[in-house]
Amino acid sequence: MLLICLQESLREYLCECLHECLRDVSANASYINSGKFRYSVGETNRKFWDEKGKILFAQEWALTLSEQVRDCLRSNVDWIAIRKSADNKTPVKMIDYACGNGIVSQDLFDFADVIRGVDTSDAMVELYNDQARQSDIAPERMHAVRGNFLDSSNNDAIAGPDFHEADAIIMSMALHHSGDPQAMLSKIVDRLRTNGVLVLIDWMDSALDHAGASSHAHGHRIEDKSDANHTISKTSFSAGDIKQLFLGAGCDPDTVDFRPYKEASHIPESVTKVKGGVNRMFFIAKAKKP
Repeated sequence: MLLICLQESLREYLCECLHECLRDVSANASYINSGKFRYSVGETNRKFWDEKGKILFAQEWALTLSEQVRDCLRSNVDWIAIRKSADNKTPVKMIDYACGNGIVSQDLFDFADVIRGVDTSDAMVELYNDQARQSDIAPERMHAVRGNFLDSSNNDAIAGPDFHEADAIIMSMALHHSGDPQAMLSKIVDRLRTNGVLVLIDWMDSALDHAGASSHAHGHRIEDKSDANHTISKTSFSAGDIKQLFLGAGCDPDTVDFRPYKEASHIPESVTKVKGGVNRMFFIAKAKKP
């Protein structure tokens, strides 16, 4: 969902909710590795975005980050190499996973015949579809639904053909919020057609991030109240991390590629609680399903 990394506020909210979820459960390895834990993280994210997502998308730093992501997509659209309609008689299908307000879908609108957004938050789905309506885009062309590829218990909305055999699936600024990034990418790759492309945009593990990491922990302050805290998500990814995740999801190793964005994103002090704020780099990466 996330075009935006909410840093401090989301992490504290996640911890608070997860502590409540785990209060009556022993935080042992079998629980942490179970689908129940992954589901609780997804539910926590959903509640947070339902309550605060629309406001946060309107913040100045988030708008600037959105423009950077737009520029990243535009600059790399040929490199992403989504199948063209002329290459096959079937429509080109794209899934914008964790779609938020639809920035990715809007920027890649001309490169797919059918675009489907998926988000765990009802509020984000509503915002995405409102944006499409305001642009006079027919739902048949671009529409979002609530769904979670990791939750097999309630997947009716994402069970249809529009959500399988996709030519491209884009996940922007959301993988670091997943309770199980490897399982998430495996589920995404399952929904690609052969030679379909998975594209990730997320925070990059870099020297900028590590400067002062002891004081702000990448902008995610998590108290050691539960053994589950370190499993909530990974705050950033190296090129090696992404390659391993792609390969673990079954992607073709010869198609894995990773590009840092040209400039850092500034996350203000009001979000990070770090004096002067934090500058962070993000990346775009891709791989294809064999």
